[in-house]
Amino acid sequence: MSAAGRLRAVIADDEAGARTHLRTLLLGAGVQTVGECESGSAALEAVSAVGPDLLCLDVRMPGPDGIEVGRLLRAGGGPEVVFTTGYSDYAAAAFELGAADYLLKPLSAARVGEAVRRVRARLAHRPRTESAPPVPRIFVPADEHHVAVSPEGIQYVEARDGVSLIHTDAGVRVVRVSLSRLQRLLAPCGFIRTHRAYLVNLYRVRALVPWSRHVHSALLDGGKETHVPVAKSRLAAFRSSVIWMTQAGGGGDGSGASREGGDGGRRQSGAGPGNSRRSGR
Repeated sequence: MSAAGRLRAVIADDEAGARTHLRTLLLGAGVQTVGECESGSAALEAVSAVGPDLLCLDVRMPGPDGIEVGRLLRAGGGPEVVFTTGYSDYAAAAFELGAADYLLKPLSAARVGEAVRRVRARLAHRPRTESAPPVPRIFVPADEHHVAVSPEGIQYVEARDGVSLIHTDAGVRVVRVSLSRLQRLLAPCGFIRTHRAYLVNLYRVRALVPWSRHVHSALLDGGKETHVPVAKSRLAAFRSSVIWMTQAGGGGDGSGASREGGDGGRRQSGAGPGNSRRSGR
């Protein structure tokens, strides 16, 4: 939710006209649209990237379909879901998934307004687990049980194909929780978003490596040349989260004048934000 209390929504519908109409109705109900998608996979990516309060979800669209998207998000405690569709026969399945509402097209301002009021009421009664003090262990699914992972044992978290990959010293754990939610939960433990698809444990960063004036990567410890992208838009936040020092007489523009962590800051042949398989896409 924005600082002004306005809800933030993502619209997923494969018809451009339907998205435009719904965006106008949402605006009239005090909801800001922060993303629009044409497929289920794009909807999952948008939810992970922007962390909306509300997802307006069509049922029939390029896979996964709306019901499957709702099922995936329910497992991760994602945004409130309102289905907007021209088919009435999926309502039972939608409400079984915990949907806030099920709107049939053509949509009206009155019904959209009613759905938004329901979403606000649900959000107001959600337990505020994100504000609780951090605990020393994170429990993640593993087969039929959950295993404990210590925050200091997590190197970074990567969003990929609608899930979050938690890269730990013992291996990779897959959870259906958005990166935005993990960011809120792990921020007190020293984690920072360095890219729309990456969350990094600052305690595990060995060096910030410049590849050009605006392209950087975080080189992690752990014995492997693991580089995680640091987006240009996230560079200032990265610096403000650590004790940032520049060389004497340097301009402090982060364009490569500083070399943090000794040899770790030097360019590695064949490695980088786009060349190392461990660095992501």
